[in-house]
Amino acid sequence: MSLARPDQTLAAEATVTSKGQITLPKRIRQRLGIRTGSRIRFVVDTPGRFQGEPVLYDIEDLWALADQGPRPKRPMTAEDMHAAKIRRKW
Repeated sequence: MSLARPDQTLAAEATVTSKGQITLPKRIRQRLGIRTGSRIRFVVDTPGRFQGEPVLYDIEDLWALADQGPRPKRPMTAEDMHAAKIRRKW
């Protein structure tokens, strides 16, 4: 199977289960680099529409997460950064 080029639109459908879950089609997972354990951020942009994107933590994300809480009295440790990611409100 050949994948669509990154600049091409890729559409697919999924069915919502009784638990509110969906399975992302393989083509979508491959195109976005989504694997088991990957996080996806959903954003409702207009009534009846949403967008989803893989959550990629880079340095800007970590700074934004750190800015959400009170200012620490010491430099953040890796554990502090991980705790900030967990606290994040989606």
